[in-house]
Amino acid sequence: MMKRLIQICLLGLLLIPYSTKAQIQTTDMQMKMDEAKARLEDFNTEHKMDSLDQENLPRIVSGGLFAGVNTSNFIITRDHHTMSSYMRVGAELGGFLDFYVTKHFAVQPQVIFTAHQNYFAATDTTNHLWSFGAEIPIYFLGRFGSLESGYIQFGGGLFTHFTFASNVADKYQNLDEAPATVSGQPQRVLAEDNYDYSRLYSLHNNHFGVCALVGYECFFGMFINATYKISLSDIAGFYREMKGTEVADALIYPQSISLNIGYRWR
Repeated sequence: MMKRLIQICLLGLLLIPYSTKAQIQTTDMQMKMDEAKARLEDFNTEHKMDSLDQENLPRIVSGGLFAGVNTSNFIITRDHHTMSSYMRVGAELGGFLDFYVTKHFAVQPQVIFTAHQNYFAATDTTNHLWSFGAEIPIYFLGRFGSLESGYIQFGGGLFTHFTFASNVADKYQNLDEAPATVSGQPQRVLAEDNYDYSRLYSLHNNHFGVCALVGYECFFGMFINATYKISLSDIAGFYREMKGTEVADALIYPQSISLNIGYRWR
């Protein structure tokens, strides 16, 4: 009996290191599982915060509509004495897309349907010109402020103009019968000419140029913009031949100023 008891005690002493080692291994495994669980919870928390931050950021692309008034005339070079142009009011309607590059910079292409008119005076006649067409400007805009409180935007770009229809509405043979110019006096007659001024608004006289924009947008998406466009291409082509060479009698470049009110869907 004593011998049996001694054997059991010796076996217990031999098993003690293995039991202690198993307990240590179990503790290490539990610690590793706890650490993995904590890392998973941290990942889920960070991912949730990133999702919330993304919801607060502006969309990469947004768009809207606008309408407004414009006033336009021609810049005339070389022939300053027999030709002049005076602004008259027109209208326009358009839409745009915004592509956000950074928080403070965006690229904005637009499509605008325009109705332009002006008075063009030359020698003994004054023509009331009008046209209907479309413009496609692309603006590169800087913005200062925030979507929550509103922001100021300004920038510039390029545009192209397409004329769909045009006409010379009225032609005054006697300048005394024509509407007064900006200075209150009719254009002075200096010489006689035979130019066809309806060419100023003809279908083939599409043009392109540079444009500028400045505006303010409210936090709820309503905005007001002022724009200026000037053509870089001569639309009339008033040339004459001199000693076998074509010489420009007049170079004519359209320009316009617009004021628009619109709304952006965010």
